[in-house]
Amino acid sequence: MIKTGNRYKSALRFILSRELFGMKLGLDNITGFLDSMGNPQNEYPSIHIAGTNGKGSTAAYLDAILRQAGYRTGLFTSPHLVDFRERIKVNGGKINEEYVTAFVEKHRKEISRRKITFFEVCTALAFAYFADKKVDIAVIEVGLGGRLDATNTIRPLLSIITDISYDHTHILGNTLRKIAFEKAGIIKKDIPVLMGLLPPSADKEIAGVSRERGAPLIKLSKRDFRQTGPDFRFRYRHATTKLDNLKSALPGKHQILNAALVVRAVEAVRKMGYKITNDDIRRGINRTVWPGRFQIIEKAGYPTVILDVGHNPAGMAKLAECFRALYPGRKAAVIAGMVQTKDLRKSLGHLLRLATSIEIARLNTHRTVEPEEAAALFPNWRAKITISQSLTRSARKLLKKSDPDDILIVCGSHYGVGEFIKNRELIYAK
Repeated sequence: MIKTGNRYKSALRFILSRELFGMKLGLDNITGFLDSMGNPQNEYPSIHIAGTNGKGSTAAYLDAILRQAGYRTGLFTSPHLVDFRERIKVNGGKINEEYVTAFVEKHRKEISRRKITFFEVCTALAFAYFADKKVDIAVIEVGLGGRLDATNTIRPLLSIITDISYDHTHILGNTLRKIAFEKAGIIKKDIPVLMGLLPPSADKEIAGVSRERGAPLIKLSKRDFRQTGPDFRFRYRHATTKLDNLKSALPGKHQILNAALVVRAVEAVRKMGYKITNDDIRRGINRTVWPGRFQIIEKAGYPTVILDVGHNPAGMAKLAECFRALYPGRKAAVIAGMVQTKDLRKSLGHLLRLATSIEIARLNTHRTVEPEEAAALFPNWRAKITISQSLTRSARKLLKKSDPDDILIVCGSHYGVGEFIKNRELIYAK
């Protein structure tokens, strides 16, 4: 008899093998597969979140607040850091191995016949799990773009667009207006859409699409919130919701923006009958756990380590801004592990002035940026930029030679941060 653990490993290998089919933008494939499953995504209400940056943190805040209010939640995010099961959670707990195994064994032939891609399998798996676990509400993060993303098969209570900046321009377009159009694809007739603080051209595009589709538009305003402390406390003022001394569990001005957007979302779902108190909001924002977002690791006898998955110019700029706010006048050694298709020059450029050194490391993925090619983009900074064939070895080496009051930043992708977390014991080993 095959042990469950071995069956799970086999099922996971099958899911991961679907990456060979690449990225298949369009809804026909996933719609047909969900139809064959009985459309589990229609069995519970959901909230849909798109955006260039901030959508994962926004989803995590919202999930935490809804759970604090007593609702049984489903949370679908991507990518994962260490464990595939991080992508799909119910009430904060990862999907169990037995469910993943049973799903693959039940649908394997259909997945193969329809040539279902990796992300389509993940999406269908999440939808089925949430239905079987009878969640009260699910928070669904878009994988890429919005219009043609597999998650766009849901009809949510509320759509949220967090942020529009440059990323995946080879797929989504090379202007903010074009990128906004793809994100606006999640907007549906009569479904309210909540918009964060967007650049003017993106704001105009989202507003135009919402008018065309008869979707009520809700906009966060700079007047709705204000930072009130150096430790990223803030206050929120809008309509009947007035909250002081809110404390974000995630550091950074950009996280205050994400948290304020979530409070605005809570106002919207309250009007739909959801019972969420101001205390639920306060506790949820303060207790949100979302690894790899300016995650600070302090271990006696070692330098401070900051892990951040920022991987595009806007994300790296926010990382630099947060570092300066928390460590004014300080500098850090940086290890950057990045994937292809990113604007490396602009992304790493944000770190150059706060870095004592930058080591560009090869990642354990076929998508890795070649360190030599990345370093060649900065001919005038050769004394500061070096290359490495292993992020894990780089981190271990730097931790050993650094003083306890030094700072090390590991950033550039989910792959790199995930590798550090996965190999943490080895990295810190004497």
